[in-house]
Amino acid sequence: MIWFYIFIAFLAIVISLRYNWWRKSESLAHARVLMYHSIEEHKGDKFDKWRVKPKDFEKQMAWLAKNGFKSYTISELCDFSKLPKKAVCITFDDGYADNFTNAYPVLKKYGFKATIYLVPNQKTNHWEEKNTKYVSCMLNEDEILKMGDLVEFGSHTMSHLNLERASLESVKDELINSKKAVENLSKKECKAFAYPYGKYNDDIVCLTKDVGYKNAVIVKRGLFKSKDDKFTIKRIGILGTESFFDFWLKFHKVRNKL
Repeated sequence: MIWFYIFIAFLAIVISLRYNWWRKSESLAHARVLMYHSIEEHKGDKFDKWRVKPKDFEKQMAWLAKNGFKSYTISELCDFSKLPKKAVCITFDDGYADNFTNAYPVLKKYGFKATIYLVPNQKTNHWEEKNTKYVSCMLNEDEILKMGDLVEFGSHTMSHLNLERASLESVKDELINSKKAVENLSKKECKAFAYPYGKYNDDIVCLTKDVGYKNAVIVKRGLFKSKDDKFTIKRIGILGTESFFDFWLKFHKVRNKL
């Protein structure tokens, strides 16, 4: 019998390490900025990490709606002097065509807004060729315009460039040209920016402000609070290789694992 109790104790420790259910839940007075990429079926390669299956995406959105969460674009969120409770911002990096075919109908179904960071005028996600054999199509102008009722479009540079490895002159060109390109596609002001790969430094942040963006998001895990810096907004990454329980843990406790 003692071996049974030892086994149960060991199992409890393993589960507690894998799923951090024991962490204190974060206040719902702080906004959750969720980071997605592609909403697509898995292809069997390591880029599946960034592909959330359509059925899983809908399950997550249905849960948010059922539990009374309200969505805002990132620029709307930044305009609040005091954040409303249960505020969520749904963001998508890169601008995959499946954001229109698979995510947009779900957003419309539940009345949720979103922000999509475009790498404008790119036909595929060719920068991910090392991670997948299945390059994806990107949003075209017609799809972007149709999504304008619910979606704010931000910039993710012209070429998905790692800005920390580029000269400041190149960074400035990427920031300016991508802002203009997004505005030409969406027919609206481009206020929002996402640093590719989450790479940035103080000089890059200053340039982002100087060329006219109003906010910017990073990859670092965390919540958005009223007094946070609007040019280093933390997000919660939603991965296609994790369960709904992982989603629930991240949403409430930010971390789902150690």
